Amino acid sequence: MSGHLDSLIADISFDGIVDTSEQARKAASRDASIFEVVPAGIIAPRDKAAIQATVRWANEEAERGNPVTLAARVGGTCMSGGSLTQGYVLDLKRFYNYVGEVDTEAQTITTQTGAMHLAVETAATEAGLLFAPYTSSRDICGIGGMLGNNASGEQSIKYGPTSANVNSVKVILSDGNEYEFGPLSRKEVAAKKQQSNYEGEIYRRVVKLIDDNKFTIATHHPRTVKNAAGYQLWDLWDTHQQSFNLGRLFIGSQGTLGIMTEAELKLVKPGTARRMIVTPISELDSLAEVVKTTLRYEPITCETFDHFTYELAEKYYPEDAERAHVAKGKHMVILSVFEGEDQHHTDVLAGQAKEMLEKLGHETFWIDDAAAIESFLLIRRKSFKMLLEHPTPHTRAEAFLEDTIVPLENYGAFLGELEGILKDYNMLYTYAGHIGSGSIRLVPLADMEAEHAAEHVMELETKVNDLVISYGGSISVDHNDGIVRTPYLEKQFGPEMIKLFAEIKHIFDPNNIFNAGKKVGGTYNYAVEHVIRENVEE
Repeated sequence: MSGHLDSLIADISFDGIVDTSEQARKAASRDASIFEVVPAGIIAPRDKAAIQATVRWANEEAERGNPVTLAARVGGTCMSGGSLTQGYVLDLKRFYNYVGEVDTEAQTITTQTGAMHLAVETAATEAGLLFAPYTSSRDICGIGGMLGNNASGEQSIKYGPTSANVNSVKVILSDGNEYEFGPLSRKEVAAKKQQSNYEGEIYRRVVKLIDDNKFTIATHHPRTVKNAAGYQLWDLWDTHQQSFNLGRLFIGSQGTLGIMTEAELKLVKPGTARRMIVTPISELDSLAEVVKTTLRYEPITCETFDHFTYELAEKYYPEDAERAHVAKGKHMVILSVFEGEDQHHTDVLAGQAKEMLEKLGHETFWIDDAAAIESFLLIRRKSFKMLLEHPTPHTRAEAFLEDTIVPLENYGAFLGELEGILKDYNMLYTYAGHIGSGSIRLVPLADMEAEHAAEHVMELETKVNDLVISYGGSISVDHNDGIVRTPYLEKQFGPEMIKLFAEIKHIFDPNNIFNAGKKVGGTYNYAVEHVIRENVEE
C-alpha cells in the first residue's frame, strides 16, 4: 500500500474500508460496458465524513503532484464505462445506501446515492407510488448511477428522465464540503452570488459562463426529446429564465463534477387501469407516422422490439412469445400502453389511437389480456439479456451502439441506413427501446478474439455516431458518455461547446480528481486500448 494512501486511512475523519487487493481491483475493473480498466484500489466510506475526507485527501495529493482520481460506483451496470478508472473506485453501495421513508403527502423520498433502485421501488410501491424513471435494469442498478447518467426507462415519454424526477441533490464538491442544489428564483441566485465563500464563487462563475455564451449554448445543443451527452448547460435556467437549478448540471455529469451523496426524489401515483395496442411495422418508412400518431393520445409507454428479439423469445421465453404472437414475422412492433384511473377512460384513449392508426392504414391489435401485456413488455425488457446470455459461438453481446436518439421524423431513414452499416460487419444483433422518444437499444454480437476486433468495434462506433449526428440526433440518451462516447463529443457539439464543457469541469474540479477522462479529456486511443478482447466461454 502506498504511503499517500496511508495518510487517508490515518485521517481521523475517515471511517471506511480501503482494499487494494488484486481480487477487489479485478472485480471493479468491469461493468456492463465493453471495457476493462483495473483501478488502483477500492475505497468504501461508511458515512458522509469519510467521503469528505477522501475528497480532501485526493485534492491534497493532487496539489502535491501525486494525481489521485475518484470514480463513484454503485450497481456497476453502466454501459459506457462510466465508473471504470485507473484511480480509486469510490464504492457507495457497500455502506452509503440508506433509503428514507416515503412522504406520501409530498410524494417524495430521500435516499443516499449508494442505495439500489430496487430498495427505493419497494418503499415507493408499499406507499402506492412509483419512482417514474423505471429503467429496464431497475432490479440491479443504483440510484447514484441513475443520477450520474440521467437514466430513464419505458415511462419517460410521460414522466421524463431522472432529472425531471428529482427535487434536489446534495453534492460534495472539491473543497470537501457538502452543498445542496435545487431550483432557485432569480432573487435567490443573486443572493448566492453575493456570498463570499466557495458556493458563491461557483454560482458567480457558472452563471457568468452561461450569460456570456448564450448564443453558443442555444444553437449547439441537441434538439432531441432526451439527451445525456455533454453537460446540460441549456437546461439550468427554466424557459423564462425565472428559475435556475444547478442540480441539473450534476444529474447526467457522470460523477465528474463532485460526489453526489443524497437526493430527494419525486414519486408519482400510477394509474390502476391499463390497456395496450400493438402496431407491427413492416416498412420503416411508416415508423415515424405510427409513433407520432400514437403519441397524440398520451400513452404512458411507447416501446419497440425487432424480429431478432422476437425470434430469441420464441426460443427462450416460448410462453411469452406465444402470447405476443402478433409480432411473429414482422420487422418490428410498436407497443403502446395507456394508463388511467378507470378502465373506461383508458380504453377510450387506446381505442382512439387504434382507430386513427387503422384509418391511416396501419394494422393495430387490441391487447386486453394482462398476461399478454406483460409478455410484450417482458420481451422488450429482455432483448439485451437474451443476447447476452445466449451468444453464438465465439461471440458476446457488446453494448456500444445502444444509446442513440434521432428526431422521430428521421427515424425510418436513420434505421434503414443503420441496418445497412451493420450488414457490412456481418453481425447478429437485436434492437429494442424507447421509440416514443426516438431512441433504440441496438446490441450486436461481436467476435472479440478476431484480429483487430477492438479497432473494428470503435470503427463501427464512429460510423454509427456520424450517422446519428447527420440526422440531428444525440449519441447518448440514457447511458451517458463514459469511455465510449467522450471522444465523439466535439463532433456532436462543436469546438466552442467543448471549450465550455472544459471550463465547467475546471470550475468544479480544478485538480481533475473526479472521474477523469469522462465528459472531458477522454480519447479514442484510450477507448481502443481498454476494450475487453477475450470472449466469454462457449
